[in-house]
Amino acid sequence: MQRVLHTMSLLAVAQLVAAGTGCSLMKPRESALANYERTRQELAGAGSSVEATQYAEEVADEGFTASDFSPDNIGSTVRTLSGNGPDPPEAKELYALAQQAYTAATQLKQQDPNADVRSQFAAAGELFESAAASWPDSELEQDGLHMAGESYFFADHYWDAEESYEMLLKKYQNSKHIDTVQRRRFAIAQYWLALHRENPRAFYELNLFDKSTPLRDAFGHSMRVFDRIRLDDPTGELADDATLALGNAYFAAGKFMKADEYYTDLRKTFPSSEHQFQAHFLGLKSKLEAYQGPDYSAVAIIDAEKLVDQIRKQFPQESQREREYLDREAARIRYLKSERDWLMAQRFDRRAEYGAAKHYYAALIAEYPDTPFGERAEQRIREIGGEPDVPEPPLGWVVAMFPEDDVVKTLMNASSSTPTLRR
Repeated sequence: MQRVLHTMSLLAVAQLVAAGTGCSLMKPRESALANYERTRQELAGAGSSVEATQYAEEVADEGFTASDFSPDNIGSTVRTLSGNGPDPPEAKELYALAQQAYTAATQLKQQDPNADVRSQFAAAGELFESAAASWPDSELEQDGLHMAGESYFFADHYWDAEESYEMLLKKYQNSKHIDTVQRRRFAIAQYWLALHRENPRAFYELNLFDKSTPLRDAFGHSMRVFDRIRLDDPTGELADDATLALGNAYFAAGKFMKADEYYTDLRKTFPSSEHQFQAHFLGLKSKLEAYQGPDYSAVAIIDAEKLVDQIRKQFPQESQREREYLDREAARIRYLKSERDWLMAQRFDRRAEYGAAKHYYAALIAEYPDTPFGERAEQRIREIGGEPDVPEPPLGWVVAMFPEDDVVKTLMNASSSTPTLRR
Protein backbone atom coordinates (compact mmCIF):
# COMPACT_ATOMS: atom_id res chain seq x y z
CA MET A 1 0.00 0.00 0.00
CA GLN A 2 1.33 3.39 -0.96
CA ARG A 3 1.93 5.57 2.04
CA VAL A 4 2.02 9.35 2.18
CA LEU A 5 4.66 11.47 3.82
CA HIS A 6 6.37 8.83 5.98
CA THR A 7 8.28 9.99 9.03
CA MET A 8 11.98 9.22 9.50
CA SER A 9 13.06 5.74 8.45
CA LEU A 10 14.62 3.15 10.73
CA LEU A 11 18.06 4.01 9.40
CA ALA A 12 17.52 7.73 9.94
CA VAL A 13 16.47 7.14 13.53
CA ALA A 14 19.47 4.93 14.22
CA GLN A 15 21.81 7.54 12.74
CA LEU A 16 20.13 10.23 14.77
CA VAL A 17 20.66 8.32 18.01
CA ALA A 18 24.26 7.56 17.11
CA ALA A 19 24.96 11.20 16.36
CA GLY A 20 23.20 12.37 19.51
CA THR A 21 21.82 15.46 17.79
CA GLY A 22 18.56 16.39 16.07
CA CYS A 23 18.43 16.64 12.31
CA SER A 24 15.93 17.46 9.59
CA LEU A 25 15.47 15.10 6.66
CA MET A 26 15.05 18.07 4.38
CA LYS A 27 14.88 21.81 4.66
CA PRO A 28 11.51 22.53 6.29
CA ARG A 29 10.48 25.42 4.08
CA GLU A 30 11.42 23.57 0.89
CA SER A 31 9.46 20.58 2.16
CA ALA A 32 6.39 22.73 2.73
CA LEU A 33 6.62 24.38 -0.66
CA ALA A 34 7.12 21.04 -2.40
CA ASN A 35 4.09 19.64 -0.62
CA TYR A 36 2.17 22.80 -1.45
CA GLU A 37 2.87 22.30 -5.14
CA ARG A 38 1.89 18.62 -5.09
CA THR A 39 -1.35 19.16 -3.24
CA ARG A 40 -2.22 22.21 -5.32
CA GLN A 41 -1.92 20.10 -8.46
CA GLU A 42 -4.19 17.46 -6.95
CA LEU A 43 -7.05 19.92 -6.59
CA ALA A 44 -6.36 22.40 -9.37
CA GLY A 45 -8.28 20.49 -12.00
CA ALA A 46 -11.13 19.46 -9.74
CA GLY A 47 -12.24 22.84 -8.45
CA SER A 48 -14.71 23.00 -5.59
CA SER A 49 -16.51 19.77 -4.90
CA VAL A 50 -19.98 21.22 -4.28
CA GLU A 51 -21.76 24.22 -5.75
CA ALA A 52 -23.49 26.52 -3.28
CA THR A 53 -26.78 26.34 -5.20
CA GLN A 54 -27.04 22.62 -4.47
CA TYR A 55 -27.58 23.12 -0.74
CA ALA A 56 -31.22 22.63 0.25
CA GLU A 57 -32.79 24.67 3.01
CA GLU A 58 -34.61 22.69 5.67
CA VAL A 59 -37.85 23.96 7.16
CA ALA A 60 -37.07 25.05 10.70
CA ASP A 61 -39.04 23.51 13.55
CA GLU A 62 -41.19 25.88 15.56
CA GLY A 63 -40.26 26.32 19.20
CA PHE A 64 -37.40 24.83 21.20
CA THR A 65 -36.87 21.48 22.79
CA ALA A 66 -34.79 20.46 25.80
CA SER A 67 -31.95 19.37 23.51
CA ASP A 68 -31.60 22.94 22.24
CA PHE A 69 -30.36 23.93 25.68
CA SER A 70 -27.80 21.13 26.04
CA PRO A 71 -24.12 22.16 26.39
CA ASP A 72 -23.44 21.23 22.76
CA ASN A 73 -26.36 23.26 21.35
CA ILE A 74 -26.71 26.17 23.76
CA GLY A 75 -24.46 28.42 21.67
CA SER A 76 -26.60 27.97 18.56
CA THR A 77 -29.75 28.48 20.59
CA VAL A 78 -28.47 31.75 22.07
CA ARG A 79 -27.54 33.02 18.61
CA THR A 80 -31.02 32.17 17.34
CA LEU A 81 -32.72 33.91 20.25
CA SER A 82 -30.58 37.01 19.69
CA GLY A 83 -31.43 37.15 16.01
CA ASN A 84 -28.09 35.79 14.84
CA GLY A 85 -29.23 32.28 14.01
CA PRO A 86 -28.72 30.34 10.76
CA ASP A 87 -28.95 32.42 7.60
CA PRO A 88 -28.90 30.02 4.62
CA PRO A 89 -29.16 32.73 1.89
CA GLU A 90 -26.22 34.61 3.34
CA ALA A 91 -24.25 31.38 3.78
CA LYS A 92 -24.80 30.46 0.12
CA GLU A 93 -23.75 33.91 -1.02
CA LEU A 94 -20.56 33.82 1.06
CA TYR A 95 -19.80 30.30 -0.14
CA ALA A 96 -20.15 31.38 -3.78
CA LEU A 97 -17.78 34.31 -3.20
CA ALA A 98 -15.32 31.97 -1.49
CA GLN A 99 -15.47 29.59 -4.44
CA GLN A 100 -14.71 32.43 -6.84
CA ALA A 101 -11.72 33.55 -4.78
CA TYR A 102 -10.41 29.99 -4.45
CA THR A 103 -10.81 29.27 -8.18
CA ALA A 104 -9.14 32.54 -9.15
CA ALA A 105 -6.13 31.78 -6.93
CA THR A 106 -5.89 28.26 -8.35
CA GLN A 107 -6.04 29.46 -11.96
CA LEU A 108 -3.44 32.14 -11.32
CA LYS A 109 -1.08 29.53 -9.89
CA GLN A 110 -1.68 27.33 -12.94
CA GLN A 111 -0.81 30.16 -15.29
CA ASP A 112 2.30 31.20 -13.35
CA PRO A 113 3.77 28.49 -11.07
CA ASN A 114 6.02 31.12 -9.47
CA ALA A 115 3.14 33.41 -8.53
CA ASP A 116 2.63 34.01 -4.80
CA VAL A 117 -1.10 33.49 -4.31
CA ARG A 118 -1.06 32.79 -0.60
CA SER A 119 -2.93 35.97 0.28
CA GLN A 120 -5.69 35.08 -2.22
CA PHE A 121 -6.08 31.61 -0.71
CA ALA A 122 -6.13 33.12 2.79
CA ALA A 123 -8.94 35.47 1.75
CA ALA A 124 -10.89 32.53 0.34
CA GLY A 125 -10.39 30.68 3.63
CA GLU A 126 -11.93 33.54 5.60
CA LEU A 127 -14.95 33.58 3.30
CA PHE A 128 -15.43 29.82 3.61
CA GLU A 129 -15.23 30.18 7.40
CA SER A 130 -17.89 32.88 7.39
CA ALA A 131 -20.14 30.80 5.16
CA ALA A 132 -19.86 27.82 7.51
CA ALA A 133 -20.62 29.98 10.55
CA SER A 134 -23.72 31.41 8.85
CA TRP A 135 -25.38 28.03 8.48
CA PRO A 136 -24.40 25.67 11.30
CA ASP A 137 -25.42 22.00 11.30
CA SER A 138 -25.74 21.90 7.54
CA GLU A 139 -24.03 20.27 4.59
CA LEU A 140 -22.72 23.69 3.64
CA GLU A 141 -21.04 24.03 7.05
CA GLN A 142 -19.25 20.72 6.54
CA ASP A 143 -18.02 21.71 3.08
CA GLY A 144 -17.23 25.24 4.23
CA LEU A 145 -14.99 24.05 7.08
CA HIS A 146 -13.25 21.64 4.73
CA MET A 147 -12.63 24.26 2.06
CA ALA A 148 -11.52 26.79 4.68
CA GLY A 149 -8.89 24.29 5.77
CA GLU A 150 -7.85 23.67 2.17
CA SER A 151 -7.57 27.37 1.45
CA TYR A 152 -5.49 28.04 4.55
CA PHE A 153 -3.34 25.01 3.76
CA PHE A 154 -2.47 26.41 0.32
CA ALA A 155 -1.90 29.81 1.88
CA ASP A 156 0.71 28.23 4.22
CA HIS A 157 -1.47 29.27 7.17
CA TYR A 158 -1.06 25.84 8.69
CA TRP A 159 -2.24 26.79 12.16
CA ASP A 160 -5.54 28.13 10.75
CA ALA A 161 -5.85 25.09 8.49
CA GLU A 162 -5.43 22.69 11.40
CA GLU A 163 -8.07 24.57 13.41
CA SER A 164 -10.56 24.28 10.55
CA TYR A 165 -9.80 20.58 10.01
CA GLU A 166 -10.11 19.82 13.72
CA MET A 167 -13.41 21.68 13.97
CA LEU A 168 -14.69 19.76 10.94
CA LEU A 169 -13.86 16.32 12.35
CA LYS A 170 -15.05 17.24 15.83
CA LYS A 171 -18.50 18.11 14.49
CA TYR A 172 -18.65 15.62 11.60
CA GLN A 173 -16.75 12.54 12.79
CA ASN A 174 -17.55 10.56 9.64
CA SER A 175 -17.03 13.44 7.25
CA LYS A 176 -16.83 12.64 3.55
CA HIS A 177 -13.66 14.74 3.50
CA ILE A 178 -11.82 12.77 6.19
CA ASP A 179 -9.24 11.13 3.90
CA THR A 180 -8.11 14.42 2.40
CA VAL A 181 -8.15 16.12 5.80
CA GLN A 182 -5.98 13.46 7.41
CA ARG A 183 -3.36 13.72 4.66
CA ARG A 184 -3.22 17.49 5.12
CA ARG A 185 -2.92 17.20 8.89
CA PHE A 186 -0.14 14.64 8.54
CA ALA A 187 1.76 17.05 6.28
CA ILE A 188 1.25 19.90 8.76
CA ALA A 189 2.47 17.83 11.71
CA GLN A 190 5.53 16.73 9.72
CA TYR A 191 6.29 20.31 8.79
CA TRP A 192 6.10 21.54 12.39
CA LEU A 193 8.28 18.66 13.54
CA ALA A 194 10.87 19.45 10.85
CA LEU A 195 10.90 23.09 11.91
CA HIS A 196 11.47 22.06 15.52
CA ARG A 197 14.41 19.89 14.56
CA GLU A 198 15.86 22.64 12.40
CA ASN A 199 15.48 25.34 15.03
CA PRO A 200 14.41 24.04 18.46
CA ARG A 201 12.71 26.60 20.65
CA ALA A 202 11.71 26.59 24.29
CA PHE A 203 8.03 25.94 24.88
CA TYR A 204 7.52 29.50 26.14
CA GLU A 205 9.03 31.23 23.08
CA LEU A 206 6.30 32.91 21.06
CA ASN A 207 5.88 33.07 17.30
CA LEU A 208 4.04 36.28 16.45
CA PHE A 209 4.60 36.60 12.71
CA ASP A 210 4.91 33.25 10.90
CA LYS A 211 1.40 31.96 10.16
CA SER A 212 2.73 28.58 9.09
CA THR A 213 3.66 27.65 12.66
CA PRO A 214 1.86 27.60 16.03
CA LEU A 215 2.09 30.45 18.48
CA ARG A 216 4.54 28.37 20.51
CA ASP A 217 5.78 24.80 21.06
CA ALA A 218 5.92 23.46 17.50
CA PHE A 219 7.01 20.04 18.79
CA GLY A 220 4.11 19.72 21.22
CA HIS A 221 1.54 20.78 18.62
CA SER A 222 3.05 18.41 16.08
CA MET A 223 2.67 15.53 18.54
CA ARG A 224 -0.90 16.58 19.26
CA VAL A 225 -1.86 16.57 15.57
CA PHE A 226 -0.31 13.13 15.01
CA ASP A 227 -2.25 11.86 18.00
CA ARG A 228 -5.51 13.39 16.77
CA ILE A 229 -5.03 11.74 13.36
CA ARG A 230 -5.00 8.28 14.89
CA LEU A 231 -7.79 9.03 17.38
CA ASP A 232 -10.13 10.74 14.90
CA ASP A 233 -9.82 7.94 12.35
CA PRO A 234 -8.39 4.83 14.08
CA THR A 235 -9.05 2.62 11.06
CA GLY A 236 -7.81 5.12 8.49
CA GLU A 237 -4.82 4.57 6.25
CA LEU A 238 -2.66 7.01 8.21
CA ALA A 239 -3.47 5.86 11.76
CA ASP A 240 -0.49 3.51 11.95
CA ASP A 241 1.76 6.05 10.20
CA ALA A 242 0.83 8.65 12.81
CA THR A 243 1.50 6.20 15.64
CA LEU A 244 4.93 5.42 14.22
CA ALA A 245 5.62 9.13 13.75
CA LEU A 246 4.86 9.74 17.42
CA GLY A 247 7.15 6.93 18.53
CA ASN A 248 9.97 8.07 16.27
CA ALA A 249 9.68 11.70 17.36
CA TYR A 250 9.87 10.85 21.05
CA PHE A 251 12.66 8.35 20.35
CA ALA A 252 14.70 11.02 18.57
CA ALA A 253 14.01 13.42 21.46
CA GLY A 254 15.41 10.91 23.96
CA LYS A 255 12.03 10.32 25.63
CA PHE A 256 12.29 6.55 25.44
CA MET A 257 9.49 5.58 27.82
CA LYS A 258 7.05 7.71 25.82
CA ALA A 259 8.38 6.30 22.55
CA ASP A 260 7.93 2.78 23.89
CA GLU A 261 4.25 3.49 24.61
CA TYR A 262 3.57 4.27 20.95
CA TYR A 263 5.66 1.42 19.58
CA THR A 264 3.75 -0.94 21.88
CA ASP A 265 0.46 0.54 20.72
CA LEU A 266 1.49 0.10 17.10
CA ARG A 267 2.39 -3.56 17.65
CA LYS A 268 -0.91 -4.33 19.38
CA THR A 269 -3.39 -2.10 17.57
CA PHE A 270 -2.13 -2.45 13.99
CA PRO A 271 -0.94 -6.07 13.64
CA SER A 272 -1.08 -5.94 9.83
CA SER A 273 0.79 -2.64 9.54
CA GLU A 274 3.81 -2.47 7.28
CA HIS A 275 5.60 -0.79 10.19
CA GLN A 276 5.53 -3.87 12.41
CA PHE A 277 9.26 -4.59 12.16
CA GLN A 278 10.12 -1.00 13.02
CA ALA A 279 7.69 -1.11 15.94
CA HIS A 280 9.42 -4.24 17.26
CA PHE A 281 12.99 -3.17 16.52
CA LEU A 282 12.71 0.39 17.82
CA GLY A 283 10.54 -0.83 20.69
CA LEU A 284 13.45 -3.06 21.73
CA LYS A 285 15.81 -0.09 21.59
CA SER A 286 13.39 2.06 23.56
CA LYS A 287 12.92 -0.49 26.33
CA LEU A 288 16.65 -0.96 26.80
CA GLU A 289 17.25 2.79 26.83
CA ALA A 290 14.38 3.29 29.29
CA TYR A 291 15.76 0.71 31.76
CA GLN A 292 16.89 2.64 34.83
CA GLY A 293 19.12 0.10 36.51
CA PRO A 294 19.04 -2.78 39.01
CA ASP A 295 17.49 -0.64 41.76
CA TYR A 296 14.36 -0.13 39.65
CA SER A 297 11.76 -2.32 37.95
CA ALA A 298 12.92 -5.16 35.71
CA VAL A 299 9.84 -4.94 33.44
CA ALA A 300 11.73 -3.10 30.68
CA ILE A 301 14.46 -5.72 30.25
CA ILE A 302 12.03 -8.63 30.63
CA ASP A 303 9.89 -7.16 27.84
CA ALA A 304 13.01 -6.45 25.78
CA GLU A 305 14.00 -10.12 26.04
CA LYS A 306 10.56 -11.12 24.75
CA LEU A 307 10.91 -8.69 21.85
CA VAL A 308 14.23 -10.21 20.81
CA ASP A 309 12.52 -13.62 20.55
CA GLN A 310 9.53 -12.16 18.69
CA ILE A 311 11.73 -10.35 16.19
CA ARG A 312 13.66 -13.52 15.40
CA LYS A 313 10.48 -15.55 14.94
CA GLN A 314 8.29 -13.04 13.07
CA PHE A 315 10.90 -11.32 10.91
CA PRO A 316 13.47 -13.92 9.83
CA GLN A 317 14.87 -11.88 6.93
CA GLU A 318 15.20 -8.67 8.91
CA SER A 319 16.59 -10.64 11.86
CA GLN A 320 19.32 -12.05 9.66
CA ARG A 321 20.23 -8.55 8.54
CA GLU A 322 20.30 -7.30 12.15
CA ARG A 323 21.72 -10.51 13.62
CA GLU A 324 24.83 -8.88 15.09
CA TYR A 325 22.79 -6.23 16.90
CA LEU A 326 20.21 -8.73 18.20
CA ASP A 327 22.91 -11.08 19.49
CA ARG A 328 24.65 -8.22 21.24
CA GLU A 329 21.46 -6.97 22.86
CA ALA A 330 20.42 -10.48 23.91
CA ALA A 331 23.77 -10.84 25.68
CA ARG A 332 23.32 -7.41 27.24
CA ILE A 333 19.90 -8.38 28.58
CA ARG A 334 21.33 -11.54 30.15
CA TYR A 335 24.04 -9.46 31.76
CA LEU A 336 21.51 -6.97 33.18
CA LYS A 337 19.30 -9.73 34.56
CA SER A 338 22.25 -11.51 36.18
CA GLU A 339 23.39 -8.20 37.65
CA ARG A 340 20.06 -7.87 39.43
CA ASP A 341 20.37 -11.33 41.01
CA TRP A 342 23.98 -10.66 41.98
CA LEU A 343 23.09 -7.44 43.77
CA MET A 344 20.20 -9.15 45.56
CA ALA A 345 22.52 -11.94 46.70
CA GLN A 346 25.02 -9.34 47.90
CA ARG A 347 22.38 -7.59 49.99
CA PHE A 348 21.56 -10.81 51.85
CA ASP A 349 25.25 -11.68 52.06
CA ARG A 350 26.12 -8.39 53.78
CA ARG A 351 23.40 -9.00 56.38
CA ALA A 352 24.78 -12.49 57.05
CA GLU A 353 21.50 -14.00 55.79
CA TYR A 354 23.47 -16.70 54.02
CA GLY A 355 20.52 -18.97 53.26
CA ALA A 356 18.90 -16.33 51.05
CA ALA A 357 22.28 -15.37 49.60
CA LYS A 358 23.00 -18.99 48.65
CA HIS A 359 19.61 -19.16 46.90
CA TYR A 360 20.49 -16.27 44.59
CA TYR A 361 24.07 -17.44 44.06
CA ALA A 362 22.78 -20.87 43.06
CA ALA A 363 20.31 -19.29 40.64
CA LEU A 364 23.12 -17.27 39.06
CA ILE A 365 25.23 -20.40 38.60
CA ALA A 366 22.29 -22.31 37.04
CA GLU A 367 20.87 -19.57 34.80
CA TYR A 368 23.79 -17.29 33.97
CA PRO A 369 26.98 -19.41 34.04
CA ASP A 370 28.33 -17.52 31.01
CA THR A 371 28.26 -14.13 32.75
CA PRO A 372 30.87 -12.62 35.10
CA PHE A 373 28.35 -12.85 37.93
CA GLY A 374 27.96 -16.60 37.45
CA GLU A 375 31.71 -17.08 38.04
CA ARG A 376 31.68 -14.80 41.08
CA ALA A 377 28.69 -16.66 42.51
CA GLU A 378 30.56 -19.98 42.31
CA GLN A 379 33.48 -18.55 44.25
CA ARG A 380 31.31 -16.87 46.88
CA ILE A 381 29.07 -19.87 47.49
CA ARG A 382 32.19 -21.91 48.29
CA GLU A 383 33.32 -19.27 50.76
CA ILE A 384 30.04 -19.21 52.72
CA GLY A 385 29.18 -22.88 52.34
CA GLY A 386 29.65 -23.59 56.03
CA GLU A 387 27.93 -20.50 57.32
CA PRO A 388 24.48 -20.76 59.02
CA ASP A 389 21.47 -19.87 56.89
CA VAL A 390 20.35 -17.15 59.31
CA PRO A 391 22.44 -14.98 61.64
CA GLU A 392 22.46 -15.61 65.37
CA PRO A 393 19.51 -13.64 66.80
CA PRO A 394 20.46 -10.66 68.95
CA LEU A 395 20.38 -11.33 72.68
CA GLY A 396 20.17 -15.05 72.04
CA TRP A 397 21.26 -15.80 75.60
CA VAL A 398 18.17 -13.97 76.83
CA VAL A 399 15.92 -16.16 74.68
CA ALA A 400 17.61 -19.27 76.05
CA MET A 401 16.52 -18.31 79.55
CA PHE A 402 12.83 -18.88 78.71
CA PRO A 403 11.24 -22.37 78.70
CA GLU A 404 10.72 -23.98 75.29
CA ASP A 405 6.93 -23.65 75.48
CA ASP A 406 6.99 -20.03 76.60
CA VAL A 407 4.95 -17.66 74.39
CA VAL A 408 7.64 -14.96 74.38
CA LYS A 409 10.30 -17.41 73.22
CA THR A 410 8.03 -18.69 70.45
CA LEU A 411 7.45 -15.16 69.15
CA MET A 412 11.15 -14.25 69.30
CA ASN A 413 12.13 -17.40 67.42
CA ALA A 414 9.48 -16.71 64.78
CA SER A 415 10.78 -13.18 64.23
CA SER A 416 14.27 -14.50 63.43
CA SER A 417 13.18 -17.12 60.88
CA THR A 418 14.32 -16.93 57.26
CA PRO A 419 12.04 -14.70 55.12
CA THR A 420 10.25 -16.03 52.07
CA LEU A 421 12.40 -15.52 48.95
CA ARG A 422 11.01 -13.67 45.96
CA ARG A 423 12.66 -13.27 42.60
